[in-house]
This record gives sequence, C-alpha cells and structure tokens, in this order.
Amino acid sequence: MSLFAFLPPLPPFLFSVLVMSGLVSKALHIGLHIRSLPFLYFVLYSPTLILQDLLVILVGRLLLQYAAPGTRLQWLSTCVGGLLSLVTWGAASIQFGFFMQTGAEVAWAQSNSFLNDPAAMKILLTGITTVSAAATVFALVAWMIHSYLYLLTGLGLLAIRDLFVGGYKARYTLLSVPNKSWLASVDLRTARRSAIAVSVFVSLLFLELTRPSIPYDHLSGALPLTLMDAFHKKSVTVEGCRNPTMNFPLYTAGKVSSEKWSRPAWLPQNPPPGFSRWDISPEERAEKDNPSWYLCSSGDPGFYNPKQDPLKISNLGGGIYEPLRKAFEENSVEIDNVVLLTLESGRKELFPAQQGTPMFDALLESHKKEKREKAIDDLVKLTPVAQMLTGEYATDSKGEKVDLSNATWQDTAEEGMGGLNVRGALTGSSLTFKSILGSHCGVNPLPVDMLEETGLEIYQPCLPQLFELFNEVKSPVEPNLPKAIEARDDESEAVKYPWKSVFMQSITDDYDRQDVLNENMGFKEKVVKKTLKRARFGSKYAPKGQEINYFGYAETELKPYVQDLFEEAANNKTRIFLSHVTSTTHHPWNTPDDFKTESYMGDEGTVNHGLMNNYLNTQRFVDNWLGDIMTMLDETGIANSTLVVVVGDHGQAFGEDNKDMTGTYENGHISNFRVPLVFRHPHMPRIDITANATSLSIIPTILDLLVHSHSLDTRDAEIASSILPEYQGQSLIRPFISAIGGSDTHGSARIENPDSHPIDARSPRPTHKHKDARTQRVWNFGLINAGGSMVSITSADTPYRLILPLREGFEYVFTHLAEDPGELHPMKTWTLSELVHEVIPKFGEDPASWIEDAEQVGKWYVNEQRKIWGYREK
Repeated sequence: MSLFAFLPPLPPFLFSVLVMSGLVSKALHIGLHIRSLPFLYFVLYSPTLILQDLLVILVGRLLLQYAAPGTRLQWLSTCVGGLLSLVTWGAASIQFGFFMQTGAEVAWAQSNSFLNDPAAMKILLTGITTVSAAATVFALVAWMIHSYLYLLTGLGLLAIRDLFVGGYKARYTLLSVPNKSWLASVDLRTARRSAIAVSVFVSLLFLELTRPSIPYDHLSGALPLTLMDAFHKKSVTVEGCRNPTMNFPLYTAGKVSSEKWSRPAWLPQNPPPGFSRWDISPEERAEKDNPSWYLCSSGDPGFYNPKQDPLKISNLGGGIYEPLRKAFEENSVEIDNVVLLTLESGRKELFPAQQGTPMFDALLESHKKEKREKAIDDLVKLTPVAQMLTGEYATDSKGEKVDLSNATWQDTAEEGMGGLNVRGALTGSSLTFKSILGSHCGVNPLPVDMLEETGLEIYQPCLPQLFELFNEVKSPVEPNLPKAIEARDDESEAVKYPWKSVFMQSITDDYDRQDVLNENMGFKEKVVKKTLKRARFGSKYAPKGQEINYFGYAETELKPYVQDLFEEAANNKTRIFLSHVTSTTHHPWNTPDDFKTESYMGDEGTVNHGLMNNYLNTQRFVDNWLGDIMTMLDETGIANSTLVVVVGDHGQAFGEDNKDMTGTYENGHISNFRVPLVFRHPHMPRIDITANATSLSIIPTILDLLVHSHSLDTRDAEIASSILPEYQGQSLIRPFISAIGGSDTHGSARIENPDSHPIDARSPRPTHKHKDARTQRVWNFGLINAGGSMVSITSADTPYRLILPLREGFEYVFTHLAEDPGELHPMKTWTLSELVHEVIPKFGEDPASWIEDAEQVGKWYVNEQRKIWGYREK
C-alpha cells in the first residue's frame, strides 16, 4: 500500500487546517484577557467575537469547494484557499510558539521590525522548536477531523442555501395566487427556519453595534486578517512639524516668555555633535529648511527647555551630603576616569541576592522546607562582588554575614567608604537600547516601537559628547568665573589630560541599529563582536571560546581589551570613559563550557525552574566578570581615581514572578523595571539612598561629582556647571526631592561613618498621602518593550504604579507596591473608569485620585516626548 493512501484529500485537509488554526488562535487570544473581562458582558458579547472567524471559515470553505474538478477555476480556487489556510496555520503556530516561550501573544504590527533585522531574526529562530511543535499538533488534529469537518460544513452551507433559495417556489406561489389561503401555501418549517435565522442575524447585528469598542473590537480580530498590521510599515522622519504642545493637565506650568536666543560663552566655536541647540540659532535653522525643529502652530523651536518642563524638579539648590562635602574639601576624591557598566537583564533583587525580597522568597518556594536552609546559604553567595559594590551584605540561614573570601575581587576600600548605592531605582525602558539613552544621554526615550531614535537627533548631549567638548576647550579663559569653579592652586595635572571614550561589548552591535545609536551618542572607538572575530588567530585578542548565544561571545573575551585601556589610562596621560554592556544574562542564558554551573532551584511548584536556574548561573558569571574588572582597576593602579557606575538596563520576569507572562516583551511586571544603580569610588563615603530615581540621574550625578571633586579644570567645570541644570534628572549627591508643594518630601539616605554607625542624612521619609493638583511631583516613566504599546507610570512620592495602554488591545493595570511588592495581585481593567471603581473599595480615594492624575500625565508625556524628539510617522 502506498504511503500516499494515508494522506487526506487536499481541499478537505487544507480547510480543516484553516478552521483548526483560526479557532485555537482565537481561543488563545481571548484566554489571555479573560480575567479582565466582566463575566456577564463576556457571555453577552462572546458570539460577536467569532464573527470574523466565521467569515474566514465561510470564505475558505467556498474556495476549497469541489466544483467542476480539474478546471482552471477549480485549481485557482484551491490555490487561493490553500494559501489562506497555510498563512493562518503558520501564524497560529507562531502565536502558540511565542506564547509557550513568553506567555504573551505576538504583536503583528511590530513583526516588520524583526523581519528586517538579521540579528533580530536569530532571536525569533530560537523559538523554532515550539513553533514547529505547535504546527505539528495543529496538522495532526486537522488530519484526524478533516473529513467530518468538511462534510458537516458542506451540509451547513447547503442548508443555508435551501433556507434562502429552496423556499423560493413556495413564496412565488404565495404571491401569484392571492385568492387561496396563504397558510396552505407556506412551508411552515422553512418559515420557522427563516424566522430563527433572521432573529439570530438581527441579534448579532444589534450586539455588534452596541458592544463597547474596548476591548471587544480588539478581541474580535481573526487570523489571517490581523496579519495586515504587519504590512503597515511606519518610519520616522524629520520632515514636517513637531507635535503641538499640550497644556500640562494638573497645574499651570511656569512657562517663560520667549527669550532672545544667544550663544553661550562656554560653547567653543566648533563644538562636537550634540550641542546644536546651543550652537545654531532658530533663524539659521529656518534657513536650512528644517521645519521639524519648530511647532508649526507657533513657530517656536521644539527643543527641550528645562524652564518650561512642568515635570522637572531640580535639587541643585540643596546642599551636598555632609560626609561627601567633607571628602571634597579634603581633596580625597579624585575622578580621572569614568566606567559605566550596564548589566543586561540586571535585576535589583540579584544585585546582590539576599533574603527579604519577593524574588528570593519565590526561589525558596521551589525547595522543600527541609532543604531551604541550604538553599538560602547557596543563594546568598550568588553575587558576592555585588555585595561589596553596594555595601548590602547578605546574611546566611543562621543570620551570620556571608564569607566573601572566595570572590573574584576583594574590596580594598576602608570601612564606611565605597560611594552611593541607590535603592528604588527604576529603568526608563525594558528595551535595552532605549534604557541606554537615559543612562548615557540623560533623556527619556521615544514612546514608539523599537529604536526609531536613531533617525533623530538626541535632544541632550551624551557623555562621550560632553567629554569630547572638554577636549576641545583646553585653553585659558577669562576671569570672573563663579567662585565654586575658580582655578585651584592644587589643581592636579590629570585635569589637563584629554578624554577617550570607548564602547565595549562582546556581542553584535547590529541588532536594531545599535551601531547607529553608538555613533549618534559620540563613541568613536568600539570593541564589539566584529572586532573579536577580526582578531588574528593566536593573538591575545582572539576569542578563547565559542559564541555562547545568538548575539556573540561571553564578556570575558573582552579582558585583554579592557586591560589595555586601563593601562593606557595609567601610563599615557589619558582619561578614559568606558561604556561596557554585559550580555550573558540575556536569553537563552548560556555560559561558557569551562564555567561550572550550580543547581539553585528545587522541584516544588508548577513552574519549570530550568530557565530561572540558567539565569541565576549567568548572574554569578557576570558577578565574577565584574570582579575581574575591579581587579584590573586595582592592578593598573587607577582604582582610586576611577568612578564606576553600575546600572541595569532592565529586569527579567520569570514564571516564579508571574505565572501568566514571562520575559520583557509587552510585559509590564515590576520585576522588569527594578534595577541596581551604584556610583562606586573607594574614597567616597558609603551612602545608602532610598529614592525612586531613574537612570536620568546618572549624567547629573557624574557632572556634579566631577565639579565638586575638583576633577575638572576651570573651563571644563564652567561648562559642566552650565549644562548640569539642563538635564531632566536630579543629582544623587544631594538629597533627592520627590515632590514640592504642600509639604515637600525627600528621599532618605543612610550614611555610614568610619565607625560604621548609621546616621540620618535627611528627613522626613516620603509620605504616601496623595496631594492636591497643585503639588509638583517627580513622575517616572518606563516604556514597556517594544516601546509603543504601554508605559509604566510611578511617582517618587507614592507606592502606586499604573500601566497605561497606548494602543488598543492592552489593559490598564494598577498595583499598590507597598501592599503587593511582587505584583502578585495586579488589578486589570479595560477602561480607566472601571479601574478607579475597583480601586476605591480596596485602597481608598487616595490611589484612585492618583490613578486619574497619572493617566493624564502619561498621555501628556507621550505627546511631549514625540514633540521633543521631533518625531513624525510616514
């Protein structure tokens, strides 16, 4: 018997594949949102959710109908119907494969960006196993039911035809013989069926017209119709006018009158890129025919202006923390170099790992109770270098301080010294390169999908551009400078040395135009995967191991490059700015073959803990690598003159955090936003800051440190002092202000003096009481990967958090982080009014009022960022 005897006839099988794929896709689509749908409304409107699917099935059945077999029309019809079936089958398989990997559903509108990016395609191909498995299951089920399904739907179509066509003769007789009783001429069964059909049609039409558009329009979408979103390609352009300014919704912003433009005295004649808003007058821009810098309604420039920013709260008028001020006066803090380390998927709960966090509790729950003491002892040793960098020392199961003697680096700083450690920091985006814009350039990212910022001018100078500016102004200046930046008699020789900015990562920089972003930020030198691959075989720069993931190599392959750069800083009268992004902690969480992995997870619970265990091992690997970097600073002799800034780009959600959804893509869970933020210097007092700050504070803090530690010459200090107020973030060497108006609130700080006794640096602690609309508060925004669908909103003075949807298909989500720090019980609704209605009985009027404010501010922020960036779509 031939194998082909077991194969089904092609049209019935293709039709069965179409029905199977379409309906299971719809079931998944609805199931992901079922918890946020009111039960009665869902029951009432559920028939309307499958109308599009029924239409697709009807069209597919007609196209795959046996009619005049062998004719050209039959072949054409089968080809079109087959294409429809195969496209739906493939799309449904991708949806289920993606869901199995992340717990989320595919946003087809964003798929175009991935398909056009070779590096991004490697990410998609990692899920090919689950996609193939889903496709196989769909095909097998379709094969099993194809004959019955094809026959039943055919009979259904015949019944519909007979309903509207078969009764034609009776109706004709009725009309042509009016003198006979109409009851005798009517087919009662046909009339009954017709009445039922008409009633069903009218009812569905009524429900379709009267149902709320949100969320039912989104839920009713059917494959393959929703695939059309993938072809709506949007691209950024600088042509045209910027978004008009929206009035700030909560209070009257202090808008200043238009000031006559003047070129600042500190700006050199030919500044590097990044300073055009100070260098080029509006008139010159108009002559260059670049209207994107203007608001067409008013003719005003569309630049960011801190004087007109209703969200900006400056703490530059406040004093520096007293122990820091004393250290600066004693000239004990010297900053010749800056190293900015960005930790891929760097969760604060693991920097360092210690008891008392929601994540640590979730990890322990994977172990049986009798094994939890050992699990605690293993987990608190996971990131020893992070303990020393932050000063947050963990304790074991017996309450004793963890022994860190086996770490790859030993801290040489005196007790009570080490720098600033920020608790409460949040990322500005769960998409890596958008978050880097905050840490490297002090700007909020553009609230659109993917890295569209690469086609626009970054609206603030980035760190490499600032250091390049310092290089260009090494010349005497006029007197009459502010006293704080007058030339010092004991000015070190190093302040006259030029800066060198280098970017390093061991993976590709091709993904989502990162290479363009690095160039736009001002990096002229870089070491990336291409650099490693070009290294001559056998040289000290050639990679010693294989690529560990679809992006590239492990960080340790960069060691000779980092070593050379540090030695150059030590020997060649060069000041370095090194930006390094780690990558091993990115999916798929692989480590080099010679790295011994450990088992940190138990077998309890319903979650497969394998992925989390792999992630924890990569965290230990990167912690070791950070120890290597700190050791190289010590060995080259520049540790005492180097400021090391450590920040996470975003977190990483797992099933242990949220069983419904994992990963960062379209996942607003708080575990994706809490990140470490550390400013390490061995001669700075250890200060533990509690503040809901973001990476926007990194550049202001670095500039403030450089100025007050006398690590810049007179001219550079003048520039830094002039630019510092232009940035949106606050300096963290001063008490953080979370709100002003009513009763001002500040972040809190614990400072360890040399005797290790904590002293109170600032009071009171932030109040959680909601303030009236005249209060100006620090609002923090975090774009949710891929950037244009949702935004996370918090304010520094409250524990409340709102996920604001920016397009249809996404829900409002509220959490009270003081009550639910792990966001185990978020409140989700499809409208703001529903959310407020649910929040009031549980939490009261305060958070409900805050939610309404947050929604207005969030919408204003999205429009304002598009205006500032000069973003338009075409």
